[in-house]
Amino acid sequence: MIRTLICLDRDGTLIYDEKKHLYLGRDDEWRSKVRILPYVIEGIRLLNKMPVSAVYMITNQPGVAIADFPLLTAARAHEVCKYVIDEITDAGGHIDGFFLCPHADRNYVEHHPEYQFDEELVCDCDCMKPGLGMVFDALGSEGMTREKAKVFVVGDRASDVKTALNIGGTGILVPFENQPGEDKTVERFPDKSNIYIATSLLDAARYISDH
Repeated sequence: MIRTLICLDRDGTLIYDEKKHLYLGRDDEWRSKVRILPYVIEGIRLLNKMPVSAVYMITNQPGVAIADFPLLTAARAHEVCKYVIDEITDAGGHIDGFFLCPHADRNYVEHHPEYQFDEELVCDCDCMKPGLGMVFDALGSEGMTREKAKVFVVGDRASDVKTALNIGGTGILVPFENQPGEDKTVERFPDKSNIYIATSLLDAARYISDH
């Protein structure tokens, strides 16, 4: 039996990713900054109705690697993710679990000279999207194999779409106002047959349900 795995990005896909609230969890007021985006709950509810499917949140959290944010530890990042999932649950949606990547690669470090980084967390890991570590973690949690799973990755960045393509799945971009130009990047990808640009998570869920 072919099962379906849907992997959802967090910031800019499920919740607002505001510039002034970057690196959620770096202060003790982070809960007040969590706001679910429009149509997210409706989209997740539709995904929850799909048979033999699972929904996971997968998120890159390079802020954990920034030494200037001592409160944003791996434990805090996990606490934030659990809180987001609990908020979605309270609103009527269901996410089966989450995985996060706490690393920053050298490219990220070079693009953020304003920060000091914990060198132990700076690496080229397998979990950072568009790497596949978190997708395989989700597959494993559900007892799925890649050969018997249809994989969808939904997010607001081209790297989310690229993650899906890297595993032979379908990538869905939901553009977010704080990440302009991601749609243009995705449109330059050579394989358009497994890419969809959605207007919202509900639109993405409808696409997944139809395919």
